Order: sequence, then C-alpha cells, then structure tokens
Amino acid sequence: MITAFSVETTSQNSADVLEQELALAFPASGPHDRDLRLKLLRRLHAHYVAYMAGPEDFASIPRLNHDRSIAAIEDSWFAWEDRQVDQGDLPATGKEFRDWFLVTADRHTQPEFCEYLAKDASLNEIALFFMGEELVDSKFDDLMALVQIGTQGHTKLTIAENYWDEMGEGNIEHVHTRMFEHSARYMRARLDEAGVDYSNLHFPEAYENAALLLAYGIHRHLNPRALGAMGVLEQSASPRFQAMVDGCRRLEVPEDVIDYQRIHVHVDADHGAEWFEGVFVPLVDRSPELLREISLGVLTRVRVANGYYTRIWDAMQALR
Repeated sequence: MITAFSVETTSQNSADVLEQELALAFPASGPHDRDLRLKLLRRLHAHYVAYMAGPEDFASIPRLNHDRSIAAIEDSWFAWEDRQVDQGDLPATGKEFRDWFLVTADRHTQPEFCEYLAKDASLNEIALFFMGEELVDSKFDDLMALVQIGTQGHTKLTIAENYWDEMGEGNIEHVHTRMFEHSARYMRARLDEAGVDYSNLHFPEAYENAALLLAYGIHRHLNPRALGAMGVLEQSASPRFQAMVDGCRRLEVPEDVIDYQRIHVHVDADHGAEWFEGVFVPLVDRSPELLREISLGVLTRVRVANGYYTRIWDAMQALR
C-alpha cells in the first residue's frame, strides 16, 4: 500500500539525489562530472524541445517552470555558466561594446576547424558534424520568432526581416528549416549506410550548445542574452557555412543538399551586419544592466560554442 509518507519519502530521496548530481555536474569550483553534465543537459534539451512542439502536440507540452527538478537544473547550470565568464572582459559602455563585439565574434569563427572541413574532412565526418548542428539549427526559426517578442521600433523590424529570410521570403520550399531537413536526411542516410554510431554526439558540450539558445529564447528574462548570443552566431557563422560548401563540393555531394549552407554564406553575413546596427546599436546605450546582459549572452555563447567545436572535431576525427 502506497502511503502519503512513502510518496513524500520517495520525493525527498529524489530531491537529495538531484542535489548531489547538481553539485557534481556544476561545481562551484574544480572539475565537473562529465557523465552527469551530459545526463542533466540532455534532460534540459528534451524539455525545451518538448516545450516548443507544434499545436498538434498541445496535450504533451510541458508547463514552463512547473517541474521543480528542471528549475533546479537550470539554476545550477546558469550559475555555473556565469562563473565561467571573465566579468572583467565585459564592455563598460555602448561605445566600448562596438569594437569589443567585433573582436569577440572574430574569436568565434574557428579558422582551423573551418579549414579542416573544407580541405580534409571525410563525408562521414561532415555528416556527423551536420547532425550535431541539427540540435541547434532545426529550431532556429522558432528562436528568431521568440527573441522579437517585446522589442520595438528598428530592433523589431530588423529581427522581423531576418525572420522573413528564415521563412524563405514566403516560398515554402526555401524555408530554412525545411532546407536544413532536406540536407539532414541525406547526411543521416550516409551515416546509416556507413554504420556510424550516433552516440559519438552524446557529449555534454553538444547538449550545452544546443540547450543554451533554447533556454535563452524560452525564458523571457534572458531575452537580452538571447539577442547577444544570436547576434554573435549570425556575425560569425558565414566562414563555417563556406567551409561546409567547399568540403561538400570536394566530396561531390549533390548541389541540392548543400543549398542550405550555400545561401547562408551570404545571408548570415548580411544578418550579422544588420543585427549589429539594428539590434545592438539601439539597445547597448539604454542602461548598464542591459549592456551587461547582452554582453554576457555574447561571451557565454562564444565559450560554449568553442567547447562544442573542439569536442565535435575530436568525434569527427575518431571516425577515421
């Protein structure tokens, strides 16, 4: 017979276990437990993806902040991420932000990794990288829609114009997520034919990278960080897309498969410049607090993504 006492005891035991896992996965100092970080970040990622499901799945969409364990994981993770950022590297004024952002974004372009993609990576390696990118890019249009909420004037128009690009300017065949899925099916088939184990992608940095933008977009109080993170992504993505195009053409991948990457070489270059002038410039002078939040979004995205590219490069080379 299940009693109220036994339910309460089980609940307390679960809370104690979670507290121990959080302390090991996101410690205040010292090394962290990678297996526990992977477990907890995958749980967050699954929660965010479920939250952003379509209308047909309305009955199974989780309620935001309803799950106490999810909230506990988020609190520990966000605090841990903030501890990884050098607070002394944040710009103090909007004027400082302009040069600081461009230098910081340049550190996010991964030139050695891009050269490897373009000149050396095998098709299986490129396909595995594409599957890693799917964790982020497959939801990018929804993220673009989320970050415009509450903005005004030129900022809202800039994001709306970028969103219209994501929507293929009204042509359903050119909707970016639709084009991405077309490419993903090809890459997934290549990996299946080669018998590649997808568990190569199951490392904490992949889910940290994937969950970061989702968390920033879903939680309204983190909107400034979302704007910063997406701005640095747009500013720095073009070289990686060009490297993917060059690598795929070297490996004779069909042109329709690389259409998504090809159009983003120029689209993201345009978006980066537009985001800087249309989103950042109107906002960074409004208050020191807003400037700090936008800058934290930039730095955290760069740190998380750099860790992800290092680890996925290792996973790709392990296929050789």
